[in-house]
Amino acid sequence: MAKRQERATRTRASLLEAASKHFDEAGYNSTSLAQVCDTAQLSVGAITFHFANKADLADAVEREGGERAAAALAAAVLSAAEPADAPLRTVIELIVTFADLLEQDVMVRAALRLAHERSAVDLLTAVWLPRVGELVRRAGAAGLLEADVPAQDVVDLAEYLARGAEARRRSSPAARHGSRRLKEVCELAFRGARSGSAAAGGPV
Repeated sequence: MAKRQERATRTRASLLEAASKHFDEAGYNSTSLAQVCDTAQLSVGAITFHFANKADLADAVEREGGERAAAALAAAVLSAAEPADAPLRTVIELIVTFADLLEQDVMVRAALRLAHERSAVDLLTAVWLPRVGELVRRAGAAGLLEADVPAQDVVDLAEYLARGAEARRRSSPAARHGSRRLKEVCELAFRGARSGSAAAGGPV
């Protein structure tokens, strides 16, 4: 029984990975279940055992992509060892982490494309923005933002940078964003949002 369950779990994972590749490259409408089965080297019966139809499969890819993104972002926050006076530094780390995910995880890319094509809330909005918003609010409460800079403007700036990384990855799949360069761009963009006292402390 345990071996059968393990095999079913592996089969489902293989189908999700194969589907992600096709959804990422061709989109929802141009992907067929037959193509997914061929890539996964599994029968049509295997896919219909796990997923009722293509929409059900796409839903599963979106959920898995969101879960992977959430785990990666949580790990980034923990590893940032964020100084109490610099939450904006962690926001930059989250932007870079998101860009890294776009390059490294086809499931995340597929989840984003599926959400856009099917007019659903994407993982950037559902998973990434809430964390960024919390960090920016903390920065504002700590007096780390310029008095005339609304916290929401800073959140919007962060989103524009992340969306820009997504658009660049989509338009130039072979190009790498370069974590160091992206971080430099983010620090430059956020420089005008920091209060004078925060800026005196060095980089964001």
